[in-house]
Order: sequence, then structure tokens, then C-alpha cells
Amino acid sequence: MIENDRLILLPSDPEFHQILNGTLPMDFDGSQCVVQRAGSGVLETVSCLDAIEYALGGEYDELDDEFEEEEEG
Repeated sequence: MIENDRLILLPSDPEFHQILNGTLPMDFDGSQCVVQRAGSGVLETVSCLDAIEYALGGEYDELDDEFEEEEEG
């Protein structure tokens, strides 16, 4: 359970990504894939071909590097 008495969460707040990614995107209908964008961390619905490009094109690695930096810092 997230406990926060503020009305606005900022990206620097520990629970920001937990709340942001707590549900699937509104346009997800089960026939697509969902990826987490590097830089923003926002979940996005994409085609399966775009998900393959995401994984093989390096964006997934960028996201992984961002998480490693957060854990170290």
C-alpha cells in the first residue's frame, strides 16, 4: 500500500513509477504488446513488431541501464 498525503507525485518520488505503471495502458486490448519507454518509464501499447524492435534496437537496454543507475545512486 502506498501512503502519501500529497495530491501530486513527482518523477523523483519513490512511488511514482509504481503508481504510473500499476495498470495497463487504456488502449491495450490484448492483441498488442506493452513496453516501458526509456527516459520517461511510461508504459506504452505497441504492435508486436514494434516490441521486437524495442527489444533488439537497444531501447530496452537503455531502460535497464536507467534502473541500474537508480539502484546504485
